[in-house]
Amino acid sequence: MTEFIYLHGFASGPSSKKALVFQDRFKKAGISLTIPDLQEGDFENLTLTRQINRVQKIIDEKQGESFALIGSSMGGYVAALTAETRKEVEALYLMAPGFNFLRRWMKNMGWDEHSSTPDSIQVYHYHYKKEVTLRTELFQDALYWYSLPLTINIPIRISHGIHDEAVSIQESRDFARSRPQCQLVELDSDHGLISCVDWIVADCMKFFSENCKLRF
Repeated sequence: MTEFIYLHGFASGPSSKKALVFQDRFKKAGISLTIPDLQEGDFENLTLTRQINRVQKIIDEKQGESFALIGSSMGGYVAALTAETRKEVEALYLMAPGFNFLRRWMKNMGWDEHSSTPDSIQVYHYHYKKEVTLRTELFQDALYWYSLPLTINIPIRISHGIHDEAVSIQESRDFARSRPQCQLVELDSDHGLISCVDWIVADCMKFFSENCKLRF
């Protein structure tokens, strides 16, 4: 049987709007959905490695099971990287996945390979509803993952808003173009995809029913 894990986005949490909608729909379908706190209560020291390790630990605790990952924004990138490291992952459903996270942030911050970066920056956290400190070790750690090619050959479906102001839909177009196992759905929405969340959950469940060891 397939185990399902939902991975929230950057500066978000397990109680985000989309996570709660997914949790409710899966519960009504009688399907267990694990929604870990990828920040583990320590957003300031967040890294991709810590998030991936958190998901890997869940997978390793259930030996012999298959997994399907649902990821939003950075959580989508974490899902793809986790699938690259764990053969137990059999399918991915990604919402506005944050591919090329490092390159995008470096550009937005005005940094390059010659820049002297500060030890920390202030970012707005949607769960806490305020600006909080984030150590820039996140970006140093991301260098390793940025160099890791995504060669996963499993069913992948991406939903991405054409008005996304945070992660350009072109990132998903480029990812899907060279991967025949990846389906891309372009939606009339923004990065949050809240306006389409009901459709997205139904689409996700249909996709998994066709590609996982489970019937919804």
